[in-house]
Amino acid sequence: MTILLGLVLPGILLGTSPVSSPRFVPGEVLVKFVPGSDGGAAVMQASRVSPPDLGALAQVIDRLQAKVNIPLRAKQVTGGQWVLLSVDGEKLTDQLLEKLRGRESVAEVQPSAGKPEAHVSVSLPKKLVIRFSPGSAESQAVARKLADPNDMGFSRLLRDLEKAVGLPLQGEVDEDATAVVQIDLAALTLKLSEQLKALADVESAQPNYILRIQ
Repeated sequence: MTILLGLVLPGILLGTSPVSSPRFVPGEVLVKFVPGSDGGAAVMQASRVSPPDLGALAQVIDRLQAKVNIPLRAKQVTGGQWVLLSVDGEKLTDQLLEKLRGRESVAEVQPSAGKPEAHVSVSLPKKLVIRFSPGSAESQAVARKLADPNDMGFSRLLRDLEKAVGLPLQGEVDEDATAVVQIDLAALTLKLSEQLKALADVESAQPNYILRIQ
């Protein structure tokens, strides 16, 4: 049976995680606010009814997502006053789409026609198909990758795109000489957790780890 830490006391179960890298739900982060902070007060207010009133957290979540520049949604208030947050993959993809369309070397970028991988609880980012301007360094990197799968130019291109858009990416080239990129939700989850930890009104933050009970 699989249990998500978002549904139980995270502080207790963290010690039971295996030595190897623990698994977590991509796109989900648990946050605990500093007692007495606006966030802490909002969680207390939300918890006064059953089920918790997630609408009471709206202003706090708006401030959080403005600080980390990642669209977030409150999903649940768990034991110990932890809040389970989820990345809004659709809004985040729209942000990435806008940033890519603003790049001079991008001739065209559109969401992939295929549906993103289904997940029961997380809004996953869509894949984006990018056609770079002919003759650009990016277009040449895609062509070299098509000709030689071992060529590292496309990997460097992805890293450059990551720096430009401020998001971790994964991608590949297809036979149409376009690049297919997608936000790396697992890497983003770890980054988001660290960003939230650094905020003054956040006492603790962590990915929503999965505990397996044999």
